[in-house]
Amino acid sequence: MKASIAGVVANLPEIWRSRVLGTVGNASIKVIKMGGEGIPSEVHDDFDELLLVLDGELPLVVAGEQFTLQTGEYYFVPRGASHSVPEGSFGVLLLVDVGQGSPAAP
Repeated sequence: MKASIAGVVANLPEIWRSRVLGTVGNASIKVIKMGGEGIPSEVHDDFDELLLVLDGELPLVVAGEQFTLQTGEYYFVPRGASHSVPEGSFGVLLLVDVGQGSPAAP
């Protein structure tokens, strides 16, 4: 199936509301429009998360360490790791949540 991430993002009704593009094995692939506001600390005990900045920048705090991801950079957040987004993000983020999608067929 052919689709445009820019088209999906343009139709997202709100910032920080993900849209699932599909699943691969047990991974859920999502896209999010970032918009400046921060996100409080969260922990995912049941899945790992890959954050890939497609456009813009994402300030991120993982286990107390703060850094910023730029366009083209990614970070792998292992399950159980506390992470948050300080104010100042903008652009488009691709997320791959491993362990959250449909289980792979035997």
